[in-house]
Amino acid sequence: MADLSAQLPTLVRGIYFEGWNPAEPAWERKKRDFVICVRDSFGYEPEIDIDKAIGAVFKLLDRHISHGEIVQVRNSMKKSLRQ
Repeated sequence: MADLSAQLPTLVRGIYFEGWNPAEPAWERKKRDFVICVRDSFGYEPEIDIDKAIGAVFKLLDRHISHGEIVQVRNSMKKSLRQ
């Protein structure tokens, strides 16, 4: 996570680490749990498609983070999340 965050802009890095406790991993490994965690973290807005929002974030990361780093991030996820 530290390698990934080093490539993020300062503002995004601050948001990324806000409330993060390295002793307690904050992500879930199952797609359903991951989507619920994202939705709960940002508030439930019925007009927002969470799957599209998550996809948009990864497209943004693809453009701004080295290929090797994004491959490591994706490989750390279950196959259901990689898509």
